[in-house]
Amino acid sequence: MVNQHQPSAAPEVFSTITSHVFFELVIGLSRYEADLSWAVRFFGVLRRMHEVRHFKLVFLLEAFWDARQKLMEALDAVIVKGLLDFLDSLPTIRIAQPRHYQWDVLDFV
Repeated sequence: MVNQHQPSAAPEVFSTITSHVFFELVIGLSRYEADLSWAVRFFGVLRRMHEVRHFKLVFLLEAFWDARQKLMEALDAVIVKGLLDFLDSLPTIRIAQPRHYQWDVLDFV
């Protein structure tokens, strides 16, 4: 994972990927990051990474419904501003249920 505070290394890291298989870049977010206010500079880094190697952008959100709505609204605003116009397709949102939300059978083993 590339540190968001040192994003300049990300395009260099991407240039080392030699596989020609289609892949996704998955960005994990907490519900506190769902507004994407932190990400304006990061979208520029994603643009440079996409120039090196095309990818499908996926946001993986570990949160409840309210954070999903917030992320969807934030992504709509980002798309309207053209900050993700370099992508070949719109980003995808996936939701991961927090582990503490429900009992997990494996927790009892």
